[in-house]
Amino acid sequence: MSALSLGKATIHRVEEHSLPVSLRLLTEDEALLARCVDPLPQGFLNRESMNFVFSNHSWLVRVDGSTVLVDPCTGNGRKGRGPYFDDLDVPYLERLAAIGVTPDDVDVVFSTHLHHDHCGWNTVQMDGEWVPTFPSATYVFTEAELRRWGSVDSPRHPNSFNPNVFDECVRPVMEAGLARVVSAPYDISPSLTVEAAPGHTVGHAVLRLASDGVRAYFTGDAFHHPVQLTQPELHLPGCDNLEEAIATRRELVRRILDEEAYIFPAHFPDPHYGRLALADGEASFVPGGADQAQAV
Repeated sequence: MSALSLGKATIHRVEEHSLPVSLRLLTEDEALLARCVDPLPQGFLNRESMNFVFSNHSWLVRVDGSTVLVDPCTGNGRKGRGPYFDDLDVPYLERLAAIGVTPDDVDVVFSTHLHHDHCGWNTVQMDGEWVPTFPSATYVFTEAELRRWGSVDSPRHPNSFNPNVFDECVRPVMEAGLARVVSAPYDISPSLTVEAAPGHTVGHAVLRLASDGVRAYFTGDAFHHPVQLTQPELHLPGCDNLEEAIATRRELVRRILDEEAYIFPAHFPDPHYGRLALADGEASFVPGGADQAQAV
């Protein structure tokens, strides 16, 4: 994907890798698929396999003089993450370099939540230890999410679902003095605000961009596939609080429609972002850009 210009912001996608996921895990409603998925590019549903492409990528946002990395994926050489995620060896940092960004250039790292595929590149292994990848950055974590994964008092012990992630990907950042623990809403810059979007995890948040009248939401795992924009009650397994996740999806859909905003999810296939349309009271995903999103 080429860089996009929204307002005064420039946005790049930084790919890690992708994997096939069955859409049957979300829905087998043929009428819904015909209405809202079949018109989309094939990555959103391969009718032969009934899989969609589950893309793992970060968003890099340059605005207000800052370079902000959103959701830095899983990382290389990890263990215990499961099929498709263990022992990755991908040129993620080289892809950052290809768009002119070195680790030292990153000013802010923001994880919408602390599942392994959203905070892994926080650190890299050096001399047998995990150390911060972006030594000049401020790593922004919501207090609720940090408590969820870093506390032994969490209602569900973090390592039962997300093994080693806090110790490998968060603790080294905190020990290096690079973490900033915030309560949402929190302004990263005049154009970027962290906003609470709980449910998928207790402290899940989104990043809202508002620049020159253009708005966009970097939604993390609030949505895994466009069918959830149309029917927010659909879900993949793994939510901390499903009822809250559904309420969050409904509210985000309302706001995205009301604001005519762009949506930049963490896992949608090519073209990876888009907008929403409303017809007969039903929201649907419109992939890609419009007049305000121009390749640069």
